[in-house]
Amino acid sequence: MMNWKKAAAASIMGAVLAGCGAGDKAATDEVAVSVNGETLMQSKIDEDVAKIIEAQGGKIPAEQINYAKKMIANQLVQSFISTRVLVAKAKADGLTATDADIKEREAEFLKAVAKMPDAPKSLEEQFKKFPLGEERGREEFMNGILIDKLIRAYTAKASADKDYAAEAQKMIDGIVSNNATIATSEAAALKKIKELKAELDKLAKDEKALAEKFAELAKANSDCPSSAKGGDLGEFTHGQMVKEFDEAAFSLPVGQVSEPVKTQFGYHLIMTTAKIPAVKAKDGKSEEPEKVKASHILAKTKTVQKVPTKEEVIDHLKKQGERSLIQNFVLAEIKKADIKASEAYKQFLPQKDEAVETNPAK
Repeated sequence: MMNWKKAAAASIMGAVLAGCGAGDKAATDEVAVSVNGETLMQSKIDEDVAKIIEAQGGKIPAEQINYAKKMIANQLVQSFISTRVLVAKAKADGLTATDADIKEREAEFLKAVAKMPDAPKSLEEQFKKFPLGEERGREEFMNGILIDKLIRAYTAKASADKDYAAEAQKMIDGIVSNNATIATSEAAALKKIKELKAELDKLAKDEKALAEKFAELAKANSDCPSSAKGGDLGEFTHGQMVKEFDEAAFSLPVGQVSEPVKTQFGYHLIMTTAKIPAVKAKDGKSEEPEKVKASHILAKTKTVQKVPTKEEVIDHLKKQGERSLIQNFVLAEIKKADIKASEAYKQFLPQKDEAVETNPAK
């Protein structure tokens, strides 16, 4: 996503659900969306979009202005829906934003933006810079606290009885088992490469026969697509191959086969077939780096995965579970609400079993 898009999205502090659908602009002063009787007018959306666009200071390319306006308008609508629903739920549950909550949130915010250019030194400074106005900035900030408290309370309750220990152990056992399989296959790959090397060593004194046999074995045994060309990789310079392969190919005498070389891809037998010295720039011709031409046979292996601790896996599972809980909770609360939308924003109506009224003016 381009920088202006990130900046525009960040300007809408109350957004809980991400989205950038491209609805057509509705008529000015039409009710764009209503949530439990509270309305958001199209004229207000247009006003806010203009402020956010202006705050970008010309960073949005002219050819993308219309798309940007639609994207921002849709984010405003989604923010309005989710914020009104969740704030109402938080208040119904008796949640409030205490002084301690405000101080904690302020500290978190200032820490998060500390390394940004022109970072605000206080919330007051941030509110004054808010594209939609100081009052709106305060409202978004306080709503954010209520929504966070609501979601934290819900996820704590919903996940309190969830035991991730067994699932975590199952995942760890799977990794250990897979690593054991990889170790076995790696031993088999090395054995295969050593056997091929022994076969090639029998022809070490006959360079032509060795090259022909190498190509034959590569076609029959290599796990690299280059097997179709007898293992031929063509010419390459330093740095084009992984370090271990690079070092072996450039150090090998022409016409000799390497010992097994281990890389992240598996085990290789390498034959350097030509060396092309570096050429200095001269008579208008560019400098040419040193090159080699080489072929290889690859016995592919998989990488052994690091085994995480049980605590690390449990933490991962908890976060994954919380994300799913939050998404389901927010969607469920939105579905309970009485939401109506104009034609331009009907894609944001919750999917319900019964038909949903889409004209808030009726």
